[in-house]
Amino acid sequence: MARPTTKNTQRDAHLAGATAASALAAALVRLGIVLPSLRGSHPVNGRGFVELGGCNAELASRLAQRINEAADALDASRAGAGR
Repeated sequence: MARPTTKNTQRDAHLAGATAASALAAALVRLGIVLPSLRGSHPVNGRGFVELGGCNAELASRLAQRINEAADALDASRAGAGR
């Protein structure tokens, strides 16, 4: 069995970051939100890393609104399941 090398570990971590960034971008597109600077980046501490980047205040407010709506729906779902 081959031992993982630092090069392979770094490559795997970089791929994990890129994959996570793509998944997040796709989820945000479903909400009509595009973070223009979202991308996978170089690994940090051997783990995949995603740079969310910057966006204007309007977009940040829309993102916060959507996250809060999803959190409210989750809270309501959990409350309903507890009956």
